[in-house]
Amino acid sequence: VVKVDGDQEDGSVLLTCESQDKDVRWFKDGKQITSFHKNKKKLNLGSSIKDPQGIYQCQGSSNISKPLQVYYRMCQNCIDLNAGTVSGFVLAEIISIFFLAVGVYFVAGQDGVRQSR
Repeated sequence: VVKVDGDQEDGSVLLTCESQDKDVRWFKDGKQITSFHKNKKKLNLGSSIKDPQGIYQCQGSSNISKPLQVYYRMCQNCIDLNAGTVSGFVLAEIISIFFLAVGVYFVAGQDGVRQSR
């Protein structure tokens, strides 16, 4: 089991492997990585501002842990722009431009026509 500790004083994210083995290996997205922490059961992902994303696992001598997906969203006022959101903005913009063009057409058409009395 891998546990996450994101409340470090220096703002770093620390993973801890709950394996009984003292010698563990770490994996990120299926590739082995090196833990530079003095306790090899811990993996320091660095600052949470650097957005440490990925699927992490630890492996002792007997078995590998279940995958843990780490995803930090550091932006406070972000909007998640998926395809539906972007297409909605584009469609709203096209409709706005259409109504603006129709309004300009009718206003410009009124100036050209002078009625006699």
